[in-house]
Amino acid sequence: MAFALIRRGYRVSKMVSPLVTPEWLSSQINAGNKDLRIFDTTIGPSGPSVDEFKSEHIEGAQFLNIKKHAPFTQHLPLGLQDPGVFQDYLRSLGINSSSHVIVYENVQLNGFAASRGWWLLRYHGITNVSLLNGGLVRWKKEGHPVTDKQVEYEKGDVTVKVNKSLVMLYDDIKPGDGRQFVDTRQPYHFNGEEKEPSKFQTARMEVLGLKSDGLTFQTGHIPGAVNMYYPSMYADDTISFKEKDELLRVFQSAGVKLDQPITSTCYIGFTACALALAACVCGKDDASVYIGSWAEYGQRASAAEVEC
Repeated sequence: MAFALIRRGYRVSKMVSPLVTPEWLSSQINAGNKDLRIFDTTIGPSGPSVDEFKSEHIEGAQFLNIKKHAPFTQHLPLGLQDPGVFQDYLRSLGINSSSHVIVYENVQLNGFAASRGWWLLRYHGITNVSLLNGGLVRWKKEGHPVTDKQVEYEKGDVTVKVNKSLVMLYDDIKPGDGRQFVDTRQPYHFNGEEKEPSKFQTARMEVLGLKSDGLTFQTGHIPGAVNMYYPSMYADDTISFKEKDELLRVFQSAGVKLDQPITSTCYIGFTACALALAACVCGKDDASVYIGSWAEYGQRASAAEVEC
């Protein structure tokens, strides 16, 4: 495969949209925007989908392994990388302080890895990051080309600066303190109608290399939390986020107030990031993510700290 060396170019605005369309991205590639850094973040049943990426991807794209250097524990499905180590990793991929980072994934239904990548970069202080709405499937569906050619970039100069306000840890959870917890799990999981760990929970954990055998989970949700099942954020094509007006109605229907503090949660800290992105589309860019989500809370909380 051919390799190209791409040098740093002009600067871009730090105020970028959380979502970009295939048409927009194609226009930027064709215009030679050298500040673009495009990343496939796909995670498949056997882990990061590197081989699939190598066979076809967007021109100029690289693979971003969002699991790389992230700690695993029984309670925490996928922890947070050491900032210095993560900074070195991002620089090795050619990300600069001037870069506009685009993340996408290759899935047919909803998606969870690209929004996790979007949130992970923002947590590390990289605010000029956008998600390609609809990912590779929509990109191809709209007639844009793919390639198997790989690229290398000069080492980047990006600086990581952790934004702790975007993450919530187990010890930070204090139900009743006025914070809205928004849970993106299926309603019957949220309501405690299925024994945990459910088949869905087990499958999600196995994707991340965790085994649920022998683990004991509570059923239900964080007291006071509301349910906003994450497919409700996606359009009819099942791969694109809905438009802002539609997302606002989804939040309103779930009883979520965007002018008040929000922490999103799910099973393993992935689809919760999709909710944080949807909130950002609606103008709320400070929604935090409970990184441990139910995989942690369901194991650590007492029965009195769980609501069904």
